[in-house]
Amino acid sequence: MKNWLIVIPARLASTRLPRKPLQMLMGKPLLQRVYENLSPLKGEGATIVAAIDSLDVQNLCEDARIPYVMTDPSLASGTDRCNQAAMNYEHSFVMNVQGDEPFVNCDDLKSLSIRFEKSGCLMGTMGFKDSDPKAFHNPNDVKIIVDREETRALYFSRAGIPYDREAAKTGSPLKPYWRHLGIYTFTKKSLDQFCKLPLSHLEDLEKLEQLRAISSGWNIQLSHAKKPAFGIDTPEDLIAAEKFMSQNQ
Repeated sequence: MKNWLIVIPARLASTRLPRKPLQMLMGKPLLQRVYENLSPLKGEGATIVAAIDSLDVQNLCEDARIPYVMTDPSLASGTDRCNQAAMNYEHSFVMNVQGDEPFVNCDDLKSLSIRFEKSGCLMGTMGFKDSDPKAFHNPNDVKIIVDREETRALYFSRAGIPYDREAAKTGSPLKPYWRHLGIYTFTKKSLDQFCKLPLSHLEDLEKLEQLRAISSGWNIQLSHAKKPAFGIDTPEDLIAAEKFMSQNQ
């Protein structure tokens, strides 16, 4: 993965979980957990850096020896933060692993990088199949509509999609659906292009920035995560993450 820059955007002013990068998860700040989880990819040749926006997070990075780039606090999204950080590097490909994803599997990320390099797409992402009805109806768990070959993402939504009309009528178990993981891949050029695209109506409604690419006609390559993971968006997610880690130590 020597051609890959992995960027962890870490914004301090999260609305659903204030000071998210500094929230403690089993004795370590969340950003440190994410970085340490990704560290095996350094052995594959990848460069890993945090894209931060505050002195408090800078202090954490220096204490935990996490490479970082200070980015403009006024940037609108984590992808904008990744783009600004990537300007300091010459890598051909950029992977955005959001700073609230401490459980994503490194083998899945490596597979994503290989598939994306071969795909010719401008953007890539990752998901997994699930049948949990709670997550299906939870707007914090983003669902994906995929193509027939399950290699391209057609749409993302916080709503429960696709709607299973027959299951709703009969009360039968929910059929498997695709859940999204907060991972994105770009070429360095397409990342900069993405950040210059206009905000789309769908993106504004759902508050999902990947819909900007969908609205602009981009093909988004989809990689299947063999090991499911979940992000930490709320205090309840943090409690669930603590429980998950304590059960899997």
